[in-house]
Amino acid sequence: MSQRPVPVGPDGVNPGRARQAVRSLYAHPVLTAADLTAPLLVVPDGQLCLPGAATLDHVPALVDRWARLGIRGLKLFVRGHGRDAHGSGATAPGNRMIRAIRTVKGTAPDMAVTTEVCGCSWTDHGQCVLRTADGTIDLDATYRLMSAMAVQHAEAGADVASPTAMLDGSIHAVRAALDGSGFRDVGVNPNIALHTGLYGPFKELMGTNPQCGHRRGLQLEPGRADRDALIQARRWIAEGADSLTLQPVMTAVDVLVRLRAEQQVPLTAYSTSGEWDALCALGVEGMVEYHSMLKRAGADVILTFAAEKIAARLEVSRG
Repeated sequence: MSQRPVPVGPDGVNPGRARQAVRSLYAHPVLTAADLTAPLLVVPDGQLCLPGAATLDHVPALVDRWARLGIRGLKLFVRGHGRDAHGSGATAPGNRMIRAIRTVKGTAPDMAVTTEVCGCSWTDHGQCVLRTADGTIDLDATYRLMSAMAVQHAEAGADVASPTAMLDGSIHAVRAALDGSGFRDVGVNPNIALHTGLYGPFKELMGTNPQCGHRRGLQLEPGRADRDALIQARRWIAEGADSLTLQPVMTAVDVLVRLRAEQQVPLTAYSTSGEWDALCALGVEGMVEYHSMLKRAGADVILTFAAEKIAARLEVSRG
């Protein structure tokens, strides 16, 4: 049985692609500013080497600019202060994170604020977790720290708490603490993090490099990420997560596709700090194409240091 010929015009051009009116009918924007969230890195003076890095005084202008471009969410990180072995500064009243949350919400009340919940910015050893005298992870103390941080962030106005260290049991602890404090409507968005060198610029800026050892035990091995990410996602959902973040997405697009095929919860694809130079090499048009691909691959939201540049380019295109 012969196949019907593909309809083409006399010059071999498909009519569905040739006429502007038809292309406009079929075309839909893959990526909009509303699909983007931006990392906001609140740091002391003079440390502004990444997009989204700002002192607390400059946060209102930056957040207002993002909101005007149509960016509707940000993830808030701060360079901690008053560090000690117990991460005490993380729960100190009025610390830099609390002030930053209040500043963002005072500037753009409708901006969705996700906060990093982790010990790495607050411990003097740079570890994500607290440790016992013999060096093992103090699970109970770490759970208490993460839970207290999440509740304080929610009290200040945060919409989503994002436990960063991939520590089994931590999501359950944070979810229970938020629920028990009356914040059932505050989301929990844990990381699915691959071990990589693509966190380097962020860790240097935020002072989160551990003084000894590494974080491999709290991250996925890249060679097994396609399988282990699915297992970890199921664990996080069972513990009470309502959304997930995958990082670094540049080297894990295959994992993003697999997660999307299995999970119905919202997925955030995080283009981490080590990707920034590569994005700059692409230029703004290449940035738009790359992030559009992440959206097609299954991301509901894309967290990226290029958010402002892309949103500004999309606004020009709309105009």
